[in-house]
Amino acid sequence: MRVSENRASAVLYYFLTSNTVEYPFLLPANVCPIVPLTFLKAGISFEFVDIDETHAMDKKQCLAKLNKGNYGGVLFVHAYGNNFDNSEFYAQIKAVKSTIYIIDDRCLCIPRLTANVCPNVDLELYSTGYAKYVELSYGGWGIIDDKLNYNKREVKFDSGELKEQMDYIRYCLNNRQIYTKKIDCWLDGSPLNNPSLYLKEVEDSLLLIQKHKEKINRIYRDNLPQENQWGTRYNDWRFMLCVDKRDEILDAIFKAGLFAGTNFPSVAYLFHGENFLIAEKESKSILNLFNDFRVDELFANRLCEIINSKL
Repeated sequence: MRVSENRASAVLYYFLTSNTVEYPFLLPANVCPIVPLTFLKAGISFEFVDIDETHAMDKKQCLAKLNKGNYGGVLFVHAYGNNFDNSEFYAQIKAVKSTIYIIDDRCLCIPRLTANVCPNVDLELYSTGYAKYVELSYGGWGIIDDKLNYNKREVKFDSGELKEQMDYIRYCLNNRQIYTKKIDCWLDGSPLNNPSLYLKEVEDSLLLIQKHKEKINRIYRDNLPQENQWGTRYNDWRFMLCVDKRDEILDAIFKAGLFAGTNFPSVAYLFHGENFLIAEKESKSILNLFNDFRVDELFANRLCEIINSKL
């Protein structure tokens, strides 16, 4: 079954609160902070797993934890929009214990417009919020195994508390502080007015977005050093680079009146005070280049000139 809400985090929250979860979930250390916040709101505990050379959850570490302890589920994030083939990994998880929930977080991926869930997946999650592949500034949906439950409940929402939550998270990440503040009404659980129209808007946007991204990506690919590029599988969402002097390059980009992005530091310290070596090290060198409708060919060429001058 397919369900749509005003926010993807609401889909995740309703799924978690509709099904019995007795043990902690495993989350990747570089997950978006909204995900652990949603688990906290749902009253479900979680532990973190470091990432590996794929920039996503280390599957070997994940399976090792599952084989040693009791866990209720695994949330795998398709890092930076890379559409991983996880069929074998998910089958291995279910072989450990068939009742372990698998949440397939594809919020940065090219959307799969179907109502049929992939094998062994319990929830496949998409978003069209800020800075997603299709960016509508609202909306998200989930594809759920028909055997599972999805029940909505009243969620009190205050836009002021959402802003307070985001400001506080940003402060904690920037200052390496542990999250301790209790903010209750940050989750927007308001219903999506017209799910059919919403999904049609997503579908109609895909081809234009894909063509634009291909045009901008070609400039980045042809003008930036190959050794700094992550490869085409990571360029659907944004164009991903790994650079040594990331902060210096960013400073030069901003001084020129342009922009680029980094990524969230490991949130394991934010929520649990834990250090995960690979996620923390990688977060210091990632540079993501916009390839959406915020930028044009002139922007992309100027950006390449600045980056090359600092490498």
